[in-house]
Amino acid sequence: MGYSEVYCHICGVSFNISRGRTDKEPRTAAWGDECAFTSGYSWEQCPENGGCFFVQRDPNGNDSTLATEELTKLILPKVNPEDPEESYEYASGDWDDTPDDWEHIASPECEQDKAYNGHHISAQAMRGCKTLQCLVRKPKDWRPAPDDEAFEAHEQFFLSGLSDHMPSRDMSSPIVYPERHGVSSPNAENCIWEPEDAEDYAMPFHPTCLEIFKRASLHRYGVVDIECLTQWWELEAAYEDFYAFPRHEDVNKASEQWWNHLRGGEYLVANPCFVPGLESLLSSTKSSRDSGHKQSKITLSSVVSDTKHPDVFLRLPAEIRLLLLLELSYKDIANLRLASRTFLDLPQSLFYHLTMRDTPWLYEAWSSLPISFWATTTEKEAREIGITELRNRSSISEPRIVAPADANAS
Repeated sequence: MGYSEVYCHICGVSFNISRGRTDKEPRTAAWGDECAFTSGYSWEQCPENGGCFFVQRDPNGNDSTLATEELTKLILPKVNPEDPEESYEYASGDWDDTPDDWEHIASPECEQDKAYNGHHISAQAMRGCKTLQCLVRKPKDWRPAPDDEAFEAHEQFFLSGLSDHMPSRDMSSPIVYPERHGVSSPNAENCIWEPEDAEDYAMPFHPTCLEIFKRASLHRYGVVDIECLTQWWELEAAYEDFYAFPRHEDVNKASEQWWNHLRGGEYLVANPCFVPGLESLLSSTKSSRDSGHKQSKITLSSVVSDTKHPDVFLRLPAEIRLLLLLELSYKDIANLRLASRTFLDLPQSLFYHLTMRDTPWLYEAWSSLPISFWATTTEKEAREIGITELRNRSSISEPRIVAPADANAS
């Protein structure tokens, strides 16, 4: 069979994601499939205007060592340097002998597809992109555990531990930690190759993707329907079914034998639950409410009637005007405010309703479901720090948009 990837069954993205660090980042900001960084780059595929370089990691360095501080640096020559006498460092006299095991430090313009360019997505934003978990069918002698999630008590599947590496399907199954309900190596697969052994297969996913599914299920059905998810996996378990499933064009472009880390597709590996900067942004929406400046209705005090060109909206009660606004788009409301001074001051409740209507994917606006512990950590952290300690630390309060007190006034 050769190398063959198993993907997240929910989003369709690989677990074997690599990232190249920038020249100003430490070693921990770079990672490869099974090692600390991705090697085997060809300098000939780097941009002609220069900026990329290769480094040999200093044995005396540590995780905080920056790329510019490494032992040996090999800078790519520019095709047409601005300064003809500009000098370059060479570790060898022949570029054809560039060592395959050196680390590639990309310029912002580099588009080599072995790893996502660190200039275009932060390491923090990619947190958890390599972490996988599985839904495993319960055996007949299954017994509940204290750390089970609510759905595990009544569904036919339970959650495995975590793994930070998905092997090729022709090699082995992932090793997960912690071992849950006696399972340490679930048979993670998108396809059920042997129908007679269907009960031995497990559905793989990113823990963060499962959190998004839970909220989509809540929005669509009013409940978290894990059975719906597992039935989809089982009913379309053939190889042709999985690859025929309609996914985003960017997923299809990247899904080759080895994942293509294409420029512009960085969002595919971004953490959907913990977006850098989002919590502070959402918290800022509460500033007016907390400082006592909230508005509960459309304000009329600043509106002065023009006797020559009377504003017809002034004749309507504020409640009717608000109902009209609820039928409009953001753009239409902006245009209406230009046409009528009646709508200069608008209540926060209006924008809350519009957010709920137009951006249901911003689940922080309507869902109080807490983020699962499993989506807040990785296998590496679980092994190094310990599950109990991580649970004690992870009293995660999910960033939320707080509904104005008058949100239901209308």
